[in-house]
Amino acid sequence: MITFEQVSKRYGQRLALDSVSWRMDEGECVVFLGPSGAGKTTVLRLITHEIQPSVGTVTVGTFRTGRLTRAQRALLRRTLGIIYEDFRLLHDRTVFENVALAVRIVGRFADADVAPRVHQALEEVGLREKKNAFPAELSAGERQRAAIARAIVNRPAVVLADEPTGALEASSAGDVLRLLKTIHEEGAAILLVTTREEVAAALPGRVLHLADGKLLEGSARGTPGAIPAPDVAPGAPAAAAPAPAGS
Repeated sequence: MITFEQVSKRYGQRLALDSVSWRMDEGECVVFLGPSGAGKTTVLRLITHEIQPSVGTVTVGTFRTGRLTRAQRALLRRTLGIIYEDFRLLHDRTVFENVALAVRIVGRFADADVAPRVHQALEEVGLREKKNAFPAELSAGERQRAAIARAIVNRPAVVLADEPTGALEASSAGDVLRLLKTIHEEGAAILLVTTREEVAAALPGRVLHLADGKLLEGSARGTPGAIPAPDVAPGAPAAAAPAPAGS
């Protein structure tokens, strides 16, 4: 599903990732754990194709390293749901409108299908009664749950979570982690990055340790999805991405 093959990324003179290779399989849960500046967010930005590797190949389903057309970006967005530490909700839109926008952007559903999908997602995160509230009227935990609803409303194959509990107090953080576990149990793959060991320990998947842009020795050995060598030959077509659930 997601493969990094000897991936390095430089920002000017700074080496953010250094020859990183790993693989994530369909329906897996993987946590990248490391201090600030270790390269965790760079991993996520490479997966979403916001940036390109300086060296190496990133494969996400059918998408390999290289610039994507507008149509390809739309297809990739259908495969991925993204949760940010700072929520990234539109402050002039209600909770319902924020989540509905994610449905409309992918362009897969008729207008009549938007409201039922949004209501289902809000029900799953416990915010159905807050659908008409604006982000400023929500607690931090509620804002993150709204962001999770936005990430899952299109039933993506993979949910990416960038330090999703970083801005939350302990009880709200626990609620968010329980939600992510439920989403994973329902079939979505989860890739979470964090600086906090207790967050990594709370999820059921593999923990890969990053430090100074390197995947630490032994952190992926002997575990499902670890790759000592690429399994996609250069130039060969990548495996198809699984269709989002409910499509």
